[in-house]
Parts: sequence; C-alpha cells; structure tokens
Amino acid sequence: MKKTLSFIGCGNMAGAIIDGAATYDICLYDKDRSKYERFKEKNYICASTIEEAVIAGDYIFLCVKPQNKDEILPEIAKCNLEGKIIVSIMAGVKISTITKYIGNNIPVIRLMPNTPLMLGKGVTSLTRNDKVSDRKFSDICRLFSEMGEIMIVTEDKIDAVIAATGSAPAYVYLFIKSIADEAREEGLEIKNLDAIIARMVIGSCHMVLESGKTPDELIRMVCSPNGTTERAMKVFEEENFSQIISKAMQKCAQRAKELSEE
Repeated sequence: MKKTLSFIGCGNMAGAIIDGAATYDICLYDKDRSKYERFKEKNYICASTIEEAVIAGDYIFLCVKPQNKDEILPEIAKCNLEGKIIVSIMAGVKISTITKYIGNNIPVIRLMPNTPLMLGKGVTSLTRNDKVSDRKFSDICRLFSEMGEIMIVTEDKIDAVIAATGSAPAYVYLFIKSIADEAREEGLEIKNLDAIIARMVIGSCHMVLESGKTPDELIRMVCSPNGTTERAMKVFEEENFSQIISKAMQKCAQRAKELSEE
C-alpha cells in the first residue's frame, strides 16, 4: 500500500523533498496558501488544518522554521499520532524537544538536508529515536538516498553536520562569487562568468571524488615551486584562510546549539 507523506510547511526545502518523493502520496499544509501554487498541477491533498494533514499522513514532515516550533508542535500534540512517524528538518530542534510536546512514545526522525537536494544532489544526515523501527527508518533513508548522499549519525553530531554540509553550500557560493568578482576587477568581462567559475569548482570536486588523491596531494599537483598558484596559496596562508573557515563553522554550530535552547 502506497504511503502518504504529509508536509507541515511547504517552503523550498519541503518542495525539494516532495519533488523527489514520486512513489508516495502527498498531503500539504501551510498557513500561507500561496505556497500551494507551485504544486497546483499535481494531484496532492491540500489540508486546511494541521490535524487534517496529520490524519492523512503516515510520515509527518515538519518543515517549518525552528522559531515556529512552539506554535506547531502543540497543534500536532492534539492529534492522534498512533502509527505516525514524525520527520523533522527543523535546524537545532532536538528530538527530545519534539517529544516533550508530542509524547515520548512517538517515533521521531530528525534530518538535515541541504539545498542541492533540489537538484537531486543533496547531502542529508539522519538520526532517530529508539521508537523508530529499522524498516521505517530504512524507508526514509532510501527516499533521501535517491536525492543524493546520506549520512546516518548520532544526534550529538547533528550540529557539526549543519556546519559541514547543511549551511556549507553558502560558503561555496561565496567562494565562487569572490573569484568571479575579482576576475571582473582584473578585466575578465565575459558572459556567464559565474557559471564558468562554478564549472571549475565542479571539476575540482571531481578530482577529489575520482582521482584517489587527498586534497593536500591535489594542492601540491597544482602548486609548481615559486609559481603562480604557490604565490596565491601563500596569501591564503598569511590571511589564515583555514582558520576563517574553522571560525565560521564553529559559529554555525554554535547557532544551531542556541536554536536548540530557545
């Protein structure tokens, strides 16, 4: 029997998951009804209340901002959750926080996807409480493995995952933008420069994935002694590039911890 995924919140990340869930029936709920527009040609159930969405679903996806948990979770707690699996993508919201509202006996899966999921190239980390059966957890793992790579982690590693893969696409976008901006300053005014720099990044990533070499080995391959790349790399070293990345990731993980306490 085909399972139904109910989505509480229908923003971009929910939309990416929905697009990848072709083998499931879908139920939508969002208090902003305009969010349904992108799905208007699909034969999806559009619930008028959270309760309707919960009743319809086998897996209940919580795709709202973490700041909205105090509004959403009490509404879910009023529903009959027997046989339901709660799946949360709320950054920084612990499973224990969710079960505090809805009951300790409810199966909860917590996951952290990233935006490349929208293209089927995401990285999603998953964890669960002990109420989730292996079979149910495998179903969700299989769903997300069809949209990219998955990592199964313990919940205490989720904040590190947010910094390393959840928020990290933004770091890469900034890197691409910075290279392209300086190339333009140097007079390289060509069409689709952002895309060309992105292709360079893609090619470099394939070298990491397919060459069998470590990032350090690949750096040495590009750096001829006293050459142009070595000169550039010395600037990164002088400006503590690695420490800047470390500090940014630490701040990201710290903010995830703060969200878990709010």
